Amino acid sequence: MYLSLQACRALAALMVVCLHASNNLRNELYLGHAADFVARLFSFGDAGVPFFFVLSGFIVTRVHLQDFDHPARVKGYLLKRAARIYPVYWLVFALTCAAASLMPHSRVVLPHDALTLIKSLLLLPQAPTAPGDTGAPVVFVAWTLQHEMAFYVVMALALVRRWLLCVPVALYVLNRQWHAFGDGFLQHFFTNDLVILLAMGAALAMLTCTRRPMRYALALCLCAALAFMALAVWDMQTFGEPRYHWRVLAYGAASTATIWGLVRMEDGGWALSPDHLLVRLGNASYALYLIHIPVLSPLSKLVTAAFMRTGAHQTALATPLILGATLLMVLASCAVAWLFHRHVEQPITRWLNQVISRDGGK
Repeated sequence: MYLSLQACRALAALMVVCLHASNNLRNELYLGHAADFVARLFSFGDAGVPFFFVLSGFIVTRVHLQDFDHPARVKGYLLKRAARIYPVYWLVFALTCAAASLMPHSRVVLPHDALTLIKSLLLLPQAPTAPGDTGAPVVFVAWTLQHEMAFYVVMALALVRRWLLCVPVALYVLNRQWHAFGDGFLQHFFTNDLVILLAMGAALAMLTCTRRPMRYALALCLCAALAFMALAVWDMQTFGEPRYHWRVLAYGAASTATIWGLVRMEDGGWALSPDHLLVRLGNASYALYLIHIPVLSPLSKLVTAAFMRTGAHQTALATPLILGATLLMVLASCAVAWLFHRHVEQPITRWLNQVISRDGGK
């Protein structure tokens, strides 16, 4: 796989972590408005999500492109996808549940009934009215994984027969234009712009299936990166205002162009070292995405206690000190995630893949 894309995976994860770290400190329970500048600085961090979606669509399609029209490979494909997502998610879910149950004010994120719990564990779509307010109780960032799992099911159709992809495309159009699924949560879930981003990544994978260099790949990368940064600056300038409706697709287009350029640059012989820090962090990006919230929560309390005790949040140096504290929280999250990836996620995933291969999964 392309190592530059692993580095991009790390950058996307870092954007999300920076956003959540700064928003945590800006919460009225912590430093409140003293952290406004830092929250504005990282207000574009949720742009990491559109990048993740395009990248996921690209990688999953590219890895399994040779499996299209091979129904016998569906079982192995689904088992390996499940082994990649569920075990680590379940572990983080259980640990977060245990921690939340010990703190009365955090129990609101816990599932209130068996059906919600089952849906949460299976990553089935849930409305934002579910505990946690994102449709993903306990591990609230797992709402994105609900879309990911739906995409895996759609891709399984291509392994049966690629023309079956026409079915979800037709359903998407019917739902988007004529609300075939009604006007409720499911209609929104299946017509979310993030669905288009997954499709953009998948389409790019099909278009670039033949490895060959592109003359202006570097220029494409640089232009796409500049467009991404311009959107980020716009987000910072409009901090606190309603987000423009085309924002997700704009970030998605910049992400698609960036991935296209990087892929063609690597096809031409350029590559990052496997030991590059961002590549290593990219390998641990799933762990970082899942585990950073449980890590940031106690760190936010510690940082707030330190600022309150010293009164540093009321001094002229408040902003740089809060920025430094935010970056330290991000670094701590990365360190915990890397250890979790190295000593928990990797061994579990490796063992499960060996079991699947031994039992005949292709």
